[in-house]
Amino acid sequence: MADYDVAVIGAGIAGEICANYLARDGKRVVLLEQNHQAGGNMSGFSRKGFYFDGGDQSFESLGIVFPILQDLGVYDAQDWVKARYRMVSADFDFYIDGIESVEDALRSAFPNEPGIKPLFAEVREVARFLQSVCTPWEFPLLHDFRVSRVLRLLPHLARLKRWSTFRYREAACSVIRDPQLRNWLTTIGYYKMPYLFFAGFWQLWSHDYWYPVGGMQALHRKLSERYLAAGGEVRYNTYITRIRPAGSDARRAAAAVTADGTEISADQFVYAGDYRTLVEQVVGPELFKPKLVDELRNARLTEALVSVYLGLDMPDQELGTALGGAQHPFYFPNYDVIFPEADSPRDVHSRMWLALNHFGIESPSAPEGKSALTIQTYSSAEWQNFWDNGGYGTPRTEQYRELKQNVGLEMATLAENLIPGLRDRIEYMEVGTPLSLKRFTCNSEGSSGGWCYQDTVSPVFRFPSLNLIRTPLRNLYACGHYALWPGGVISAVLCGRIVANMVAGRRPLARLGQVWD
Repeated sequence: MADYDVAVIGAGIAGEICANYLARDGKRVVLLEQNHQAGGNMSGFSRKGFYFDGGDQSFESLGIVFPILQDLGVYDAQDWVKARYRMVSADFDFYIDGIESVEDALRSAFPNEPGIKPLFAEVREVARFLQSVCTPWEFPLLHDFRVSRVLRLLPHLARLKRWSTFRYREAACSVIRDPQLRNWLTTIGYYKMPYLFFAGFWQLWSHDYWYPVGGMQALHRKLSERYLAAGGEVRYNTYITRIRPAGSDARRAAAAVTADGTEISADQFVYAGDYRTLVEQVVGPELFKPKLVDELRNARLTEALVSVYLGLDMPDQELGTALGGAQHPFYFPNYDVIFPEADSPRDVHSRMWLALNHFGIESPSAPEGKSALTIQTYSSAEWQNFWDNGGYGTPRTEQYRELKQNVGLEMATLAENLIPGLRDRIEYMEVGTPLSLKRFTCNSEGSSGGWCYQDTVSPVFRFPSLNLIRTPLRNLYACGHYALWPGGVISAVLCGRIVANMVAGRRPLARLGQVWD
């Protein structure tokens, strides 16, 4: 008999959701995680009394995340803070409190730009579509599938296909005459992000972005506690190097093999980790179709982040006032949305946009009289010869430490445009590079959101399936934002639920727990 009914590999949000549902079903489940704690890209950490979120700083529900969390018994409305966004440049300073207010602010900043009105007319169409199919608490097609509700989508299908491409975003933004503003509106967000996401984010940033009180790690602790209470087992510091097929059946997984050679057998396996590692190492490319292997090897990933974690000798109230009462101010020193590459210049981060993140007033994360601030922007793992480190697996060099310190100070200097004198108030500073993200999350290149969202290059953008959940091994499922388009927290949570259903022998979108009205 196998050691377990199901072995779930990877304790990011997707693996946690999947393992929770399976343990609640009465399965003998083991959750295997290479890090010392759960969370993956959403994990947090503490240093010298300051708490920081390592990757994601907030996320949307879209009628998917909150219902699933409540179904698992880990949601309480008082434990969530609604995030407020602010955008600042030399020309504008506005809050994203509604699409109308955003349009008004841009028209005030660019009074001679006639293209803003027609562009935002269609942005409002996307908002109306989103409001018709989902809210933070309702996505009926996923939680209460009915033919009548599918029919509600039919009038939108033609537009959805059009909106799901970057090409249409370029066309839609071409009505903007000002070249700098047109470039900004066309390129903000992830690389070549489709029009649906560009337009939809104005709606979601206004109404549906949330932060768990106590930080992201507090959410993972709740999920872990619920899983253990249901009888699940977890093993941290357990890195799975490969999945061994059964000797008598090469298309069936028999055991997960750890880095020290220990074998953990199970009837079924869920791999909730990096998909390239799954193909190249854990299973082996020889079992996958050669065309898919080539596609996965060459596919572009979503951008990695460089994060500057600052412990400040500044009270939360003072920092919150400097940020204008927004938990997520974005500062744009220019309208060039840069995606750093290996050969980008050494000062590239001194000219990047910044996201400043602070929830200290609503969710204290520092000693009394002090505050914690995280500053982020895009970067690249391969930038400047892997940050002067020479490669992914090499020991960290002094040159690496010096370079990341310089980048952190560059970004803190930029942030002084919103927080004057910031550098003089720094009590603690740590910089997390894409190499750090790869080390702690095992995501290729330190990617922050799975595969690139561009429809023409994403290996999961294939209608109608939009997923890579099934693998060549019959009892091995892939799970997480690499396996379900388009990536990110929503896809990871939903994929965890879908895969749990499949493992249990139910329909992928079968109801779990109570029915949502």
